[in-house]
Amino acid sequence: MGILSDHGIADVRHYSPLHYLPFIARSRSIMCKPSLAAAGFNPSHNRSMSRGQDVARGFGSYLHLTLDPKPPILKDKLKYGFPHVAIAVPVAAVDTAATSLCRFNVAMTRKLKRDGKPGHAESDRNGRDYAGHEIPIGRSPAEKRAMLALNTKTMIEVLVHGDLLLPDDTKIICYSSPDCAAAQNILARLGCPWNVEVATAPCHYSRNPVHSQSVADFVAQSLADENWRGNGLEFDNLRRNARPSALEKLCSR
Repeated sequence: MGILSDHGIADVRHYSPLHYLPFIARSRSIMCKPSLAAAGFNPSHNRSMSRGQDVARGFGSYLHLTLDPKPPILKDKLKYGFPHVAIAVPVAAVDTAATSLCRFNVAMTRKLKRDGKPGHAESDRNGRDYAGHEIPIGRSPAEKRAMLALNTKTMIEVLVHGDLLLPDDTKIICYSSPDCAAAQNILARLGCPWNVEVATAPCHYSRNPVHSQSVADFVAQSLADENWRGNGLEFDNLRRNARPSALEKLCSR
């Protein structure tokens, strides 16, 4: 048993664009930003709306996972029709890795320990200040246990110190049948044993045909060439020009 499993947590999740699944399945891992750069991926591979903030705030070397099964970031992507999946990592694989916890949205919180400002106060609920970090985290076992106990209704980020190898019982969760079929094809092509299942989307999700074709083309190229490192397809850039319907806006609240 570990700290997360002691709190009844079954899996920890990483949310990814569907078209990144070939890279993840081929390496059987999720890589942090420095490892992605070392493997030849351009900075555009990372989310444009968060990659700069993560680094500036002292969180650039971590791999970011979450305990939230329906995080705002997932809803934000699905409501625009961008195919995304959840990578559900069995808790045992995370409990044995070096991790820290953060109860704040690292990329979005505006209260930072910067320019003489105190930022979020240290506490059992918030975590402690660590050198180079502008937001408190829980790192020691006692700090992590306190944070989990005192934030039962708060989204918590699980920060893996480096990369995370994914075991054979990893699960890929999709939010439409076409996405599921695409994920199953990717895993079959790469001989990856992970299971794939379809779950109800946390908001209205209708696959955008243009984006879905871009995903299909991207996946085909990545499966055909193991040395290919992508073409910059990144949905945060596309989202800025997309306009959700009134129903989508309602579902995203």
